[in-house]
Amino acid sequence: MAELSVTRFSGVAAALWAASALVGAAESGQAALTINPRFHSAGYFPFTGALLNLNPVADVTFFYEKERFGFFLFQSVDLADRHSFANYFQPGVFASFNVHRSLRIRTIFGYVFSQTQGFRDADSDFYALAMVNWRMSKHIRLENSLQFYDYSNRTKLADRVLLEWSSGKFRTALFLWQRVVLEDGFSSTSAALSLTISIIELGEKGTLDLTSSYMGFLSARKPDFALRNGFFLTVAVPITLR
Repeated sequence: MAELSVTRFSGVAAALWAASALVGAAESGQAALTINPRFHSAGYFPFTGALLNLNPVADVTFFYEKERFGFFLFQSVDLADRHSFANYFQPGVFASFNVHRSLRIRTIFGYVFSQTQGFRDADSDFYALAMVNWRMSKHIRLENSLQFYDYSNRTKLADRVLLEWSSGKFRTALFLWQRVVLEDGFSSTSAALSLTISIIELGEKGTLDLTSSYMGFLSARKPDFALRNGFFLTVAVPITLR
């Protein structure tokens, strides 16, 4: 059951990973719909900072926001293994609060459908998350996300810190993850470094982005499902419609 619960966490993570880069999409108050299809060279869990397998994985996020509220739909498919943990569907709703021009708090609530066997596996579950986003300067952003998940199966807490620098077509990010199983106190710590380049401008609405990432565990202990470390590539085509 410990491995089954991983699917929920990875689903939440992937959608938020995509959404975190879109936090300013509707700051003007206009409604914004972002569609973000991606292709990865490996199955990975962005919020646990771990590689799952070396299978090619495709996912797509539909992210809608207007003023303070919005929702997203996320679907991930393992192209090599229909029964791996990389198959899941995740809807979610959120509310955003602008504390300051440079500081935003976002609360998120949703449900993840594990899909290793069908549309909804028995280990599907709810999650709740709070995210603080601080635009420190024109080029630097700091984000901290705290998530509770797997409410019906050994509740877990996950904390992710992201420090990002961006300029023009380039973006680099440093991640630090801490994951704790509240029932027995099992914890692990990992980190990652990524570099994103916008290769092609698709008019004013989108880009074609290439990201290279390296993840690895800093702690001696790690979840059984995870690889110790590894490198992978991601191709994304985020398109925003206003």
